[in-house]
Amino acid sequence: MKKHNILLRFRAFAFCAILAIVAGSCADLQVENLNNPDTRRVLATADDLKSVMGGAFVNLYTPFGRSAANTSTYYANTHMEWTGDYITMTNNFRAFWSQFKVEPRPQFNNTLGFPDRDLSGRPFAVWYAAISSANDVIRAVETEGKQIGPNGSENQMVLASAYFCKAMAYGYLANTFDRAYIMNPDTDPKAVKLVPYGEVMQEAQRLFDRTIDIASRNTFTFPANFINTTQPLNSDRLTRLCRTYAANFLVQNARNRAENTQVDWARVGTLTANGMREDYQINVDYANWHNSLQTIASLNWYWRTDHRIIRLMDPSYPKRFPAQASVASIPEAKSADARLKLYFTYETSLAFFRADRGPQLRSHYRFSRYDYFAEGTKPGPSPILFAYTNDLLRAESAAMRGQLSEAITILNAGKRVTVGKLEPLPASASRETVLETIFAERDIELTLTDYGIHFKDLRRRDGLQKGTILHFPVPVDELSVFGTTPYSYGGELSSDGKNTADGSNAWYVRP
Repeated sequence: MKKHNILLRFRAFAFCAILAIVAGSCADLQVENLNNPDTRRVLATADDLKSVMGGAFVNLYTPFGRSAANTSTYYANTHMEWTGDYITMTNNFRAFWSQFKVEPRPQFNNTLGFPDRDLSGRPFAVWYAAISSANDVIRAVETEGKQIGPNGSENQMVLASAYFCKAMAYGYLANTFDRAYIMNPDTDPKAVKLVPYGEVMQEAQRLFDRTIDIASRNTFTFPANFINTTQPLNSDRLTRLCRTYAANFLVQNARNRAENTQVDWARVGTLTANGMREDYQINVDYANWHNSLQTIASLNWYWRTDHRIIRLMDPSYPKRFPAQASVASIPEAKSADARLKLYFTYETSLAFFRADRGPQLRSHYRFSRYDYFAEGTKPGPSPILFAYTNDLLRAESAAMRGQLSEAITILNAGKRVTVGKLEPLPASASRETVLETIFAERDIELTLTDYGIHFKDLRRRDGLQKGTILHFPVPVDELSVFGTTPYSYGGELSSDGKNTADGSNAWYVRP
């Protein structure tokens, strides 16, 4: 009965999202018996089905920031980049400090008593709400024969959107949590069980392939209320986007260096050979569409850039802000890389940092690449995945398969040279140099884009500090639904390199 209730609860959540779009607001539904006749009434017409998909996409992207139904911005995305030493901040919120930046790293508090447990619980729930909605649409079209558009002319467009939404949700689940469960339109609720992240990624890859198959055989454009993209998402763009996302998710599924070597790099190469050509951007409107990492970055007193990132452009820059109380500031970094000044700004004030919480939190630099958001209030385009992501994946696939000349050619035609104005890599560059250059490019150029991207890149290199969680456990509220004993990861005493970082290649080792 508990497993059946979880599906009903997700349908209620998806229905809430539909109401939020249609009526502009939605109460927090606590419904455990949304029965099938009600569901059929909600999905009675083509417009109903399209509204469901609109709501599903809002749910899919809710963990990037605020939503109409929940004003919290601090979901797992922010915390992964925080504990991955990509961003630092004013640390006014206890969850940030006590769970993700304190050293030595503690075990993550996955208990009902943790007041900020929605930071992982809400993404888990809303991604399943998106999946549940997509399943309802797929069932209505493929099983019940519902027709969308004149003579079913929009059936393939809506099916492609549903499979794409599911692929994305499972990709995020697989790369954020240690386990999840797979739900399809014909899944028996009594048979639902948690499976490892690798199996969840296999499902995501299957769904990306299904989406690519539909989109490559049909011509369509998603309506504006599906995803608020800066360019209409037509079937060609969707096909290319799916290839790049499938490759990026596949690569970031690795939890450590050993798993990274076992990635299907040939598939990554095949996918990215015909991947994205344009940036994938969603227009932030502060109603249904948000990206808190990027919009808050425009505040000169909030997110700051960890020294780890500045050192990619100036290796002489200190690894940490000096611990001596007498040191009030450190000079600007110096670099031949033009992007240091293009993408980052040196701020003199450190007044908001609490010295008692340690020098590892302090930084003069902030991300200024998204300043057009005007301190988190002005609408604008949010890059969710840069086209350059595809080039870097192509280069990494080539390097991992021993094709160094191809990887070097891609890098020398890329932004490290065209924007950073750096000297091209020599043809004699070693494999290690090429791979380090690729990771540096991902850190510098893909700033705060795909969900937890920088944390996951550091994770698959064994670069996280010892004791850092490698993924979130299934949220405690969900475990209670399954009747499973709560568990967690993190802390130096449990550093096994599989669930908790062992620090074997950590970028920073405490003295």
